[in-house]
Amino acid sequence: MIKSGEVDIDKLSSISSKDRIAFFMKIMNERNAKEVNAIFESKLLLKNQKKGMVTWAKQITGITPEAKNTLIDKIERMSNILSPENEKDFLQSLASKRLGADITIEEANKIAEMSKKVSELKNYTDTQGRIKYGRARMDLVDYVNKLSGKKANLVKNIIGLPRAVLATLDLSAPLNQGWGMLSRKEFYKNISTMFKALKNEDNFLNIQAEIMTRDTFKRAKKAGLRINDLGENLELREEAFMTTLLDKVPGVSASQRAYTSFLNKLRMDVFDDLLSKAEIAGEDVGLGSKDLEDIANVVNAFTGGYGQTNALVNAALFSPRKLQSTIKMIDPRTYTDPKTSKTARKAATRNLLGSLAITATILTLADVLGGDNIEIEEDPRSSDFGKIKTGNTRLDVSGGNASYATLISRLLTQKTKSTNTGVISKLGYGFGSPTGFDVGVGFIRNKFSPLFSLIVDSFSGENSIGEKKTIPQSVVDRFKPMFINSIYELYKDDSTGAFGKAVLTVPALFGAGLSTYSISENWQDKTSQEMTQFKASVGEEKFNEANQKYNKIISEEITALKKTDKYQALSSEDKLKEISDIKDEAKKDIFKEYNFKKKTLPKKK
Repeated sequence: MIKSGEVDIDKLSSISSKDRIAFFMKIMNERNAKEVNAIFESKLLLKNQKKGMVTWAKQITGITPEAKNTLIDKIERMSNILSPENEKDFLQSLASKRLGADITIEEANKIAEMSKKVSELKNYTDTQGRIKYGRARMDLVDYVNKLSGKKANLVKNIIGLPRAVLATLDLSAPLNQGWGMLSRKEFYKNISTMFKALKNEDNFLNIQAEIMTRDTFKRAKKAGLRINDLGENLELREEAFMTTLLDKVPGVSASQRAYTSFLNKLRMDVFDDLLSKAEIAGEDVGLGSKDLEDIANVVNAFTGGYGQTNALVNAALFSPRKLQSTIKMIDPRTYTDPKTSKTARKAATRNLLGSLAITATILTLADVLGGDNIEIEEDPRSSDFGKIKTGNTRLDVSGGNASYATLISRLLTQKTKSTNTGVISKLGYGFGSPTGFDVGVGFIRNKFSPLFSLIVDSFSGENSIGEKKTIPQSVVDRFKPMFINSIYELYKDDSTGAFGKAVLTVPALFGAGLSTYSISENWQDKTSQEMTQFKASVGEEKFNEANQKYNKIISEEITALKKTDKYQALSSEDKLKEISDIKDEAKKDIFKEYNFKKKTLPKKK
């Protein structure tokens, strides 16, 4: 067509981008017309215009793929394109092609101005200047992303909503995902970072900018260090907050900022420290090195950010990366594999032993200072293992990791210890006794995401701890922030004094697990002739009232009994008999209070 004269190069060069596209659309579809025009316009940037036009003509039938570069590099290369003197000369197609969005002259001018600002701030001389440069880069990226119109997937957003509601309105990163760094100074230094991000968004953005402009940042990202954001890309968020639907909710957005900033800066600070140590040790710390990858893996594992995930796994599990991180922490190869960076292995050993030592110290101090008001369970076969128990409340200071020790101990010994009675029983021994399979399934069910667990509970007829609830009740439970709900249960219970409740609230705010439950029975589940008659005799309201009184009696008496040396010396069978006697006496007292006597019904012939 060039040889025939149908395509006049000089004429095409003199008309506007819009007119060129209209011309090309006469001989091809709109998409190809824009693509060809983008190639044509890109060649106008060449100093040798004639050579550029020839190259363009040769490339029309096959566009050579360009290597992907970072967004900032692309924009800096486009600076001439995005500074048009007039609309006719504005190379619109090329700009839109590289940015992935149609942009106007005004938008192009703004991008040019922002790009110029980035260039001007690049030659910083101090930390504040570096942060300003980082903020300018972030603003530019955010603006271009906004023009592209990319939004978080609606389905993924909705799936992540209940999980984010459960995980919010607290400052839980330190004692939850950060547990593995308890013995490092970076852990404590970044508590203030968390509060700064909590205060306002400007502080959060400054923290992000400071991290992303470090000399080591590119090496950290290349190594796979988990640095998250709060943008539209849900995969780049902490897994507790993989939804944008709560970003404008007061309190929730602040909680998200605090959580993300603490973990981001903790990870980056520890990575930098280990990078320096690896360099001194003579390890390869160059961009993309295996040693740096090993270091990043250890940092991620001890801050709950290790492993890969996808939409399906995120829909099924509450914290898939936290789960993979814990498995990585307890995997012996993390500490012994000779192919792994020595610096990484030493850091992993130090982190694990340090966190275990601090946890053991906390438990010991609680036991000594709390006196008779505190119980510390030392048997790993009990769900109370590694927890501080006062009254009916348990405080988990192990970052949730004690549950893995309990699972392994139960499976290895094929025994379990009841938190209510202290009785040790064999798995699968006797009618209704849980098997090793049941123990494993129960553990996994506790790791399900809110949505998936709702589906499983609906089919099984009960939740993971055996409670029977209606679907509406189960839905409501999945929209109660865990910290708020645990504090509500704590203050509703009268087994712990006001001072004890205040003390427990503080570590719970920072991520220590808090659960309050007493020894109880739900009479609504009882279908015996006796209970059916009692309910019919007193009515629904008094029946529930009597059940509460009964539970209060047995909880107080069994709790007191468990603390006696006499009870501890009994066999499991004798312990169960003592418990059964207390329950029988309590039930008799309740029936007497409500003037109820069981009627003997005639036997059916």
